[in-house]
Amino acid sequence: MLLAALLATVTVACPTERAQYRLSSDASVTAEFFPVPRTADWAGGVALRVRFGKTGRSYWFVPWQGGTDGRTNMAWVRERGDPIAGQSVREDIQIVTTDADHRIHEAIPRATRPAPRHILLLGLRTLTWYRTPHDRRDDARRGFFDRTGCRPATVRAYRPSIDFPPIP
Repeated sequence: MLLAALLATVTVACPTERAQYRLSSDASVTAEFFPVPRTADWAGGVALRVRFGKTGRSYWFVPWQGGTDGRTNMAWVRERGDPIAGQSVREDIQIVTTDADHRIHEAIPRATRPAPRHILLLGLRTLTWYRTPHDRRDDARRGFFDRTGCRPATVRAYRPSIDFPPIP
């Protein structure tokens, strides 16, 4: 009986590449991580897809660690065949990740490591509002993405075909 109670209280960590989220300020906006190849510049091994339920559009981001300023960032990247017009300049937004008690993580999200419980994407609204067609803009009100689930290990994850931009 004691063993069953102890097992019920144990929380199994969700690896980042399987984590799923919902925006606290708009439940129709979801996010989830997917595995991608690691490179010398893009060491996280994950990409984050933010999907807007009202328009069906998705935006892809890959994490990267700032230089000496310690910032954690997300570079907006395009999946091949993306209908949203590409920009001539790479765009980054800041990411703040936390645990369940809202303690801030100092490192970028990485594949195989425990997924953040909460994510704040600073600048997401500006990017999605001004980089989408004027007749149907995507609007992400400010809020945390709260982890809502973890894809089962038995489910084969989608592998996005991303063009990785150069690191400045």
